[in-house]
Formats: sequence, structure tokens, C-alpha cells
Amino acid sequence: MKYCPRCGVSRTLASEHRWDPGGNVTLTRDPTHRMTLLDNEALDNIFESISQRIGLPVNNIVKEAKRKSSRHFMDALLSGMLGVVARNLASARVYDRLGEQLSSLGLGHARVIAYRRHRFLEGKVTNPYNAPAIAGDISGAFDSVEGCAGEVAFDMSPDGTLHVQIDAGSECDPFDGRFSFVQPPVVPGRNIFELCPVCRAPIDLGRHYSFDLERGVIIEKKTGHRVVIIGVIALRGLFDELANELGDEIPGMIMTIEKDRVKDIILSKGKDLDSSEQGYMRYMKTLQLRGLGNGISASFSGDTLTARVDNPYYEPLIAGFIAGFYEATTGRGSRASWTRADSGYTEVTVEPV
Repeated sequence: MKYCPRCGVSRTLASEHRWDPGGNVTLTRDPTHRMTLLDNEALDNIFESISQRIGLPVNNIVKEAKRKSSRHFMDALLSGMLGVVARNLASARVYDRLGEQLSSLGLGHARVIAYRRHRFLEGKVTNPYNAPAIAGDISGAFDSVEGCAGEVAFDMSPDGTLHVQIDAGSECDPFDGRFSFVQPPVVPGRNIFELCPVCRAPIDLGRHYSFDLERGVIIEKKTGHRVVIIGVIALRGLFDELANELGDEIPGMIMTIEKDRVKDIILSKGKDLDSSEQGYMRYMKTLQLRGLGNGISASFSGDTLTARVDNPYYEPLIAGFIAGFYEATTGRGSRASWTRADSGYTEVTVEPV
């Protein structure tokens, strides 16, 4: 059975991930590898907004950043004897299995069209979460499995199908530009999730999300928004690459883009919201199930809010998440700042302007 008969969660997702008390979702086989359930609209909105603000497309930066992180992930996955077997027996079936993995994460449904070992891979993806990002995911997997770099090209057909082609040429040259990432320390927490008695995933996961493995899509039931499951390493590497290529103002730009998006979503609901310190704590509690972090405290000094979030997945996006709530509940503009999570947590300060 592909889905848990009790809660409806993808059985692959439930068996391969673990929800810990600190606001983290980790891979069962590698607890150091964090994953997040991220609103796909937020990701698309960031890429489109940055492109509009700088007047340049960011597709190539996104593709190459995801390629590096995908290769890093696959190198870790295919370590030891598993890697020896997979690489020695590399075939279209290996990539079909990787396609199944993409589907379980809500990234789209991928299948192989043509393949020749160490030479080329051609595939198509229906319902891709983001064209340049998933092209980078696939090319990074090719680089790792084949042990060499390939040139990737992609295009989207009018019906929304993504076509990806990777060509290693006549010579299989070793790749360079290795991915590097320093994992911030993890702060323990005390969150308790009610688990499904059958698949052991949090009960709230099945309550809030629906899973369609055939389409490679995960939908948040309440909003109808698509969500994707993406590694924190990949996400932070992607945003760091944008900052390296486009300038140090990118993190602040990402915070503002997310702040405006969150504010608009909250205001569109037309509900009265609790803007007390307790209200912020309830609001930040929504981070935990998605592996985005663990809201610890919120306090006001006059009109200035200070909030602490342990294990944040990306500090500027956490700041935008909190500042968007602030603006929606106060009706005032704001500026937000944050501390780096070098000690495992960030402190976000939001004040009116």
C-alpha cells in the first residue's frame, strides 16, 4: 500500500522521516539531514520577486545551486556498498527509483525517456515544483551516479511538462565545484507529536496535508497550496548562492518578500487575530510540524517585538514569517532584524516604522 490506511500519509514519507521535539524533520537514515515542508508558492514568489527587483532572471543560479546540493545529497546517500552497487549497475531503473523519491517529496512525477550510461539522460517531469530547481536536482543526481559532470538543458512544454536532457559528451570528465555546508548546532526541544499508530507519522500530517504520489504533489488541505519537502542544506545553499552571485542585500530582500506574502495571506482570511505574546506563541507553533523551527518565546517592549526561534531553517524567512504577522495584526509597517543561528537559535526583532 502506498498510503497509510489510518492517516493517509505516504508510507514512504512516513518511513523515511522523523519528527523530533526540537522542531526538526530529519531523514531516518541520516538524522543530521534536515527536511522542511515548504509552501511552494513562497519559493516561486522569492525567485520571481528577486528577478523583478534586479531585472535579471535567476534560473541559472537556481539550477546550479540545486545541482550542487543534489550531488552532495546523492554522494552521501550512495556511500559505502550501496554506492558501489548503484554505480556499477547504473541503469534507467536507478533513475526511475530516484523519480519515485521526487514524487514522495511532492516535487513532481519524473520518468526516464532515454538513457546511456556515462553519456546522456533524457527525462520528463509532470507537475514540476520549479523548472530550474528540479532540473538541478536531476543533473546533480546524474553527476553523482555517473561520477562525472554533464551539461543540462531543460524546457517547459505548453502543457506544463518539463523536459530535461543531460549530456556528458564523449568524455566523462570529473566534476569540480564541490558543495560545502556547515550545519548549525541543533537545540533540543520538548514538543510532543501524537503519532499515527500504524505508520508512526504525526497525526496532524494526515489531517493537514493530502498526498498524491502518482502526480508527485502534496497539498495543504486548508489553503489548497502546494507544499514541497526540501532539505535545509539545499534550501540554505540555494539562498547563499543567490547572495554570493547577486550581493549581500539578498537576505534582506528575501525577508521582505516573505513578510509581504505572509501579511497578504493573513489579511485575506479576514479573521481577528490575537496579537498578544500568547498569540505569537500560538502562531509560531505552526512551524514545528513543517520542520521550520521551534518558537520558544515572544515578548514586547513598547511596540517592539522580540521572538526567539530554535533550529530555524533559514533566518531571513523566519524573520519574514514573524514580521508578516506583526504587520497584519498591527496595521503598521515594520522593519525586522535577526541574529545568525550560530548557537542553534535566532532572535528576531520587529519594530514599527
